[in-house]
Amino acid sequence: MLTKMSSAPRQLKVLSPSKAWTCAAVNQLAFPGAGTVMAGHSAVGYLQAATMVVGFILTMVYLMALMHGIFNLAMNSTAAEAQSPSLYHHQAWAGKVGLALTILAWCWSLLSSVEIIRTAQKEPPVLS
Repeated sequence: MLTKMSSAPRQLKVLSPSKAWTCAAVNQLAFPGAGTVMAGHSAVGYLQAATMVVGFILTMVYLMALMHGIFNLAMNSTAAEAQSPSLYHHQAWAGKVGLALTILAWCWSLLSSVEIIRTAQKEPPVLS
């Protein structure tokens, strides 16, 4: 049986305020992009998550190079004193780019969180 593929735009989820706040909390406190995906904005959420992962990996590359330099300095201080900065400074670009991408991902997810909360369906008041 043939099915018709529709090119109509996909409808976004209508979130309650409590679900919207949960998505925002996940976005800001757990992992940028995850709350955006939970709210139904999957394309943007996956880009936020990818930005965060790349930033985190680059930052960890720099921190590992820095720890390697400190470890070498501690183990043989006379030979490593002259070259200790050179052991991790060539990885400084990774630290700067990684930190910038991480901050970008968190700020982007903050904007997404504000949008998710603002577009949440308002609950009607309870009448007794």
